[in-house]
Parts: sequence; structure tokens; C-alpha cells
Amino acid sequence: MKKGQWLSNILYNIKTSKDWDRKLFYYQFLPVLPGVIAAYLGILLPAKLVQGLEEGWEFQELVLCLSIICFVMCLLKMTDQGMESYLYRNYSTHIMYYEKLCYHKVMSLDYGMLEDPVTARLMGNTWNVLRGEFGFRNALCAVPKILGAVAGILWYGALIAKKSVVFILLALANTLLSSLFMSLLRKKQEKLHEKVGTYSRRTAYINRQSMDRQAGKDIRIYRMADWLLKRYEEALGGMDSIYRQIHHGAFLRAAGEAGVNFLVNGFSYFYLISLLVKGEMGTSDFVLYMGLAGSLSGFFGQLLNQLAALNPVGISIGYIRQFLALPESPGWSAQGVGAERLKELKQEGVRVSFQNVGYTYPGVKDPALSGIDLEIAPGEKLALIGLNGAGKTTLVKLLCGFYTPTEGKILLNGIPVHEFCRKEYFELISVLFQDATLLPMTLDFNLTGKASEQIDREHLAWTLKISGFWEKYQSLPAKGESLLGQEADFSGGEKQKLLFARALYKEAALMILDEPTAALDPIAENEMYLKFGEASKGRSCLYISHRLSSTRFCDRILLMEKGRIIEEGTHETLMAENGRYRQLFEMQSKYYREQERHREQQERCGEQEGCREQGEKGRLYE
Repeated sequence: MKKGQWLSNILYNIKTSKDWDRKLFYYQFLPVLPGVIAAYLGILLPAKLVQGLEEGWEFQELVLCLSIICFVMCLLKMTDQGMESYLYRNYSTHIMYYEKLCYHKVMSLDYGMLEDPVTARLMGNTWNVLRGEFGFRNALCAVPKILGAVAGILWYGALIAKKSVVFILLALANTLLSSLFMSLLRKKQEKLHEKVGTYSRRTAYINRQSMDRQAGKDIRIYRMADWLLKRYEEALGGMDSIYRQIHHGAFLRAAGEAGVNFLVNGFSYFYLISLLVKGEMGTSDFVLYMGLAGSLSGFFGQLLNQLAALNPVGISIGYIRQFLALPESPGWSAQGVGAERLKELKQEGVRVSFQNVGYTYPGVKDPALSGIDLEIAPGEKLALIGLNGAGKTTLVKLLCGFYTPTEGKILLNGIPVHEFCRKEYFELISVLFQDATLLPMTLDFNLTGKASEQIDREHLAWTLKISGFWEKYQSLPAKGESLLGQEADFSGGEKQKLLFARALYKEAALMILDEPTAALDPIAENEMYLKFGEASKGRSCLYISHRLSSTRFCDRILLMEKGRIIEEGTHETLMAENGRYRQLFEMQSKYYREQERHREQQERCGEQEGCREQGEKGRLYE
């Protein structure tokens, strides 16, 4: 943390409390005077009692004086406690404010930043901070105590200084030594808190996987539970070790301060007793100054303790501020191309141009893509194929605007991508991902992203029919109002049809299918692609697949390998070239033919009595 950043973070925390709840803000300051005055009256009360006895006050006069002091003190205490109670009771709403800001931020960050290791580490620390809600409560409640301590030091210090500056010097010495202890502790805590995020991310990951239904099948079948529990315990042990070091440091600081306080208070009391014995101070003044000296020391201790309590909060707020300060749209225009130009692009179709585009992942030496020169004409159906790891998905993420090229540039109709604002750019693209997400909302919302009254019902029906999801949609009791996960759950094939309908409903100028049918057999995949091609006539389409046979209907096929486009053409021209495409196509075709032949053989043998042994051999071979 930079010098002065800690104080800036605490002031930022105070400011945000005003943005969220004005009472939270003002109640951090209003208790100061009632608290300090009530404390002073508590010191004055015994001094007045001794003074009344020394001076021979009438009983009624003494009782009245003490009663007024007690009543005012009680009233001030109730006021102070009432406001502090509000701070304690409503502390959780303040952390909810930070959660809201952070959730909004993570949704607006560029996708590439989410995969950046530096950002991932910062996010881990931030989420860990947001789970520590008690620290934020203590931060709000510490402010009036700090201000009260400062006010008490100034007031009591001025009163004591009239008698002797020795008390002030002793209190300053105490403060300087305690500040030194706190400074050493703060530096240690800052270093230790940076390590917590790593363990926090591990525990969060294991939590997610243990509660995920899909992961649950693999965890049980492959006996991963013990391994996951062991990793979880290791992460918890790492966090425990760090927090143990933090608390040990806090204990040593407290022990050092207690020793210094003992010496300072002992000297102060000895000095006051010597004045009383010499006759230089009356008994009532002795009682008063004993209380003032003890309270002054207590205020210094309160100040330092509350500052120490704010130390981890200051560090925590630093993580939140760093996270919220991340640029939301690096490389994107704030103004964009404008609504009129966007409308023209949708009408005339988009022409995508990659000009010597390359991309290297953060922290990785070798590029994932390099030297990509590519053009997709309006209305063209382009297939991008290649084996796993060829760079297809990286290219799609660049085209979707999730990543910014590390070299070269991407243009839409001659307009560099960075001249669009993100909202405009995303309006032009519809994508069917292989790992698409459905939200626990209504089916209609998942299909359209709109409220029920805003949906074009005629267009939605068309997309559902052409995708093959119409019958399933109609069979649901609540139809589009069905809640996913509660009133509606779908098989893998039904989910694919649902996602197909969602991609069509958007009516984007550029449509992308990023291996969404990897779990389907080649015939089913080919049927889906053909339907999609028919439904998306007039729009530019990009199909990504590792199955070469599924994209023969496309206008052009590009074969990628090791981050480069190595062959390009139609299926016929690429087969005629007798290159890498033909080699891969024949290998896959041979595999699918053999698979189909063995399946047919098994079915024939299953129908014939006495072929059980041959059927078993066929199954083993398959």
C-alpha cells in the first residue's frame, strides 16, 4: 500500500457510507460530544462529592448537584449508545453497498481481464474482503471512538496542562511508542493479507465444485472427494497460519503498549500523590486530576486501539478500490459509432476483416494466434475447423470483443472495432457457445433477455419451431413462464435446441456457433448446422468445429493449426489439394465409418439367436 493510502481508504469508506445511508454517515460524528462530555461528568462526579464534603455543603445542595450531573450524564450516555446501536444494527447494509458495486464491476469488465492472473488475484482478495463483514462494522463504529478520543485528548490535555505539562509529555511519549508498535504491525499485516487471496480462491473453487451437480457425478465416480477435502483442509490451514501470524502480531503490540501504559500511569499517579502530600493540591483536585490523567491515558489508548482496528479495514478497502478502479472497457470508444450507423450496419450486413491479428495470453510466452488474415463477407457462411488447441476459441473470443488483439487489428465494414462502444458491438453479434449458461429465471427471459411484455411473440414462435424446441416449449404447464431449475429441466439435446432458438431470436448481423454440438454425434450436429444455416440466410455466419464433415455446406472452410490458418477453400478444393485437410477428413471419416459398421454388426447379431458370443466381441472391439 502506498504511503498515505491507508488514510485515504478510511476516508473513502466514510464517504461511501454517506452515499448509501446518510444516518450511517452522520452517526459516526454526532456521538463525539455526548460521549466525551459524559465521560468528563463521570470524572467530575466524585470530585464534586469530595469538594462538597470538604466545603461543608448542605445535604440537599450536594444531592441536587450530584443528581443533575447524574441525570445529564445518563441522558448523554443514552444518546451516545442509541447512535452507536444504529451503527451496529445497520453495518451489514454498508457491505451490501460494496457488494453491489463489485458485482456490477465484474459484469462490466472485459472478459479478457477476468482471465488475467493479476486481476484474478485481485478479485480473490476482494471477494475474501467482502466476506469479512465484521471488519466493516468495526470500521463504522471506530470513527466516533477515534474522534471522541481526539476530542478528549485536546480537552483533558488542556485542563491537565494548567497543572503540569509533565502529563502531556508522558502521554506523548506513550503515543509515540504505541504508534511505533502499530506501524510495525500494519506493515506485517499488509504483507500477510496479500497471501490470503490465493487460499481464498482455492476454497471458493472447491465450494463451487462440491455443490455443482455436473461435477458431483465425476467426484463420486472417480473418488475425488478425499482429494478435494485434503486440498480444502490445506487451504484452510494456510489461511489459519496467516491469521495466526496476524493475531500474534496484534498480541505482541498490545503487550508492548500495556507495558508502556503501566510505566506512564504509574509515574503520573506518583507525581499527583507527591503534590497532595506536599499540600500543593487539595483532595477534590487530586480526585479530579487522577481521573483526568487516567482518562487522558485511556483516550490515547482508545485512539491507538481503534486505529489498529481500522488497519485491516484500510487494507481491505484498498483491494475494493483497486478492483473498482479497473478499466471497464479498455480499447473501446465511449461514444461509439452512433445509432444511425449501427442501424445501417444491421441492414447492409457486416464484413469482418482480420488484418495480421495475433494474440498472446497474459503471462504466456508463445502466442495463441499469429498472422491471422481473414475476411468474412456479408451473408457468407464460413467454417473454422481444426483439432483441439488449434486456436479456434481464441479467435472467436477476439471476434466477440472479449479479447483485444496483441497485434494487428479487427474491422467491421472498415470500422476498427475500438471505435464501437461495447453495447453497440454486442448488438451486432449472436453466439451459440459450447458451454452456454442458462439463468434460474423464466424460460422466456432465457430465450430473449426481455420482460414478458417486451417479447415479439410471433418471432419467438418462429425461432422455437425452426430450432425444434416448440413442442417442448408448448408441453410445459407454464410454457415461457416456467422457472428453469424448478419447473423446467432439460436434456442435453433439448438444451441445445433452446440455445439455438436464443441465438436466432437476437437477429444479429453476425452469428457464431462455437462448437455448441461437441456432445452430439456427427449426424445430429450436421442437421443442426443445416437448420441454422437455413434460418440465418442473409447474415454472416461463422461455424467452429473440430469435426470436418459437419461444415461441408459452408461457402468456405478454413483449417487452423497451432494458431495459424494453414488451408482455405471449399470442401471440394481442399480435398483436391491433397493436403492436411484431406488427411484429417479421411482419418475422421474412417473412424466414423468403422464406428457405424460395428454398431450395425452388433444390432444384426443381437437379432440373431446364437450370436451372443460374436456380439460380445463386437462390443469389446467397439
